[in-house]
Amino acid sequence: MAVGDVSYAEGWDAGARVEFGLLTPEEATARDRDGEPYVVVLREAGRAVPTEVHLVAWRDSYVGQWVYDEWGRRTREVDLRLLEPDRLFLRQYVERRYASPEQPDRAPDAWRMTLDLYPGGKGGKILEERGEGGGSYHTVADVPEGRRWYPRSRFGVRAHRARGAVPAPAGVPTANGMAGEMPAAREDVWRPPRPGRPGLDLDALFRPGERFVSDHIGELTVDRVRHIATLRVPSGRLVVADGMEPDDPRELTERIPPGEYPLETTVLVGEYEFMGERVAAVEEPVVRLVVRDEPVVSWEMGLSADDDPRLLLDGHAYGFGTDGATGCFSDAAAWPVLSERFLSYFRDQAEGVAECLSDGCVRVTDDDSGSDLVSFCTEGDGTWPVWLGRSADGEPAVVAVITAWSQDLRAV
Repeated sequence: MAVGDVSYAEGWDAGARVEFGLLTPEEATARDRDGEPYVVVLREAGRAVPTEVHLVAWRDSYVGQWVYDEWGRRTREVDLRLLEPDRLFLRQYVERRYASPEQPDRAPDAWRMTLDLYPGGKGGKILEERGEGGGSYHTVADVPEGRRWYPRSRFGVRAHRARGAVPAPAGVPTANGMAGEMPAAREDVWRPPRPGRPGLDLDALFRPGERFVSDHIGELTVDRVRHIATLRVPSGRLVVADGMEPDDPRELTERIPPGEYPLETTVLVGEYEFMGERVAAVEEPVVRLVVRDEPVVSWEMGLSADDDPRLLLDGHAYGFGTDGATGCFSDAAAWPVLSERFLSYFRDQAEGVAECLSDGCVRVTDDDSGSDLVSFCTEGDGTWPVWLGRSADGEPAVVAVITAWSQDLRAV
């Protein structure tokens, strides 16, 4: 591909196809060195829209590469992650084919092929010949190891300095008008991918009197905090997983002091209309293990040993999977015994191996180790993130799971 001009900027407006916060090569080099986000815009002479846009954020271990057709539509989107000092891993590749010039950028009905890749030869391929909603074909990603890794030197300022970086060519629009005007920096358009966040104020959900609203119910108020059980964790190692899957324990890397901790849920109450009558609504959207009775000042994902946050797509989070809408908090050291007893309770209806608690929760104990497993209902299948709350001194204070009841909750 013959590239006539290369320019740098702080950001890129994908909708308007314009850069903002233009940078000199020296300014771009400084951002590159410091890991600050910036973009590289590649253009061909005589073409109004760019051929490629590279989105670089070394501090976030991310490089994006967007390839545009002559109508300014993205035909390829490449998501690369800096997993090694000098090598980028191809995390995701999306290719689109447009049926006519009239189809807009990222048209939902455009032909699309998506590769989702992971280290170790893992990954999947999705082919949607008629776009979204038109059916899809899923296979294993047939991408050899040599095409999953790329040199870091191919991207960034150093890769393009030899081409002669210049300001945006005259006549090319920028975010604040035509080239030659220095656009102001903006923060509302492009940013590096960010892992998912809880999405709700978990502290407020446990404060009686706080109000929330649900699309399908209406207004709800935090009525009380309900104690489910006391969980014994003598090893200080915590598993949060589906107890029906004894071979797949998701142990958190964060250790907690050996001890006994209250497992709680929050109870929200309200009313909604059903067939002309007012019906009471009771929801329990969060389950939490209270490790320290101190305010939480920050939340993060509860990670396991196999989780690498650098591989997460924007808004995604790691968690435990369940096909039975069930989760469990358990001592990790006693997991083999506890989970097998839990499974036998449901699979074989074994008597005397479990204690039924309120609202479908079950407790299993191991007297030899002094450990417990306590289950809870996620209210749905899928993958459920685990959130770790830290106190002001950085120590773990709360471990929480948001259930399906919270999917449309919003603070009033």
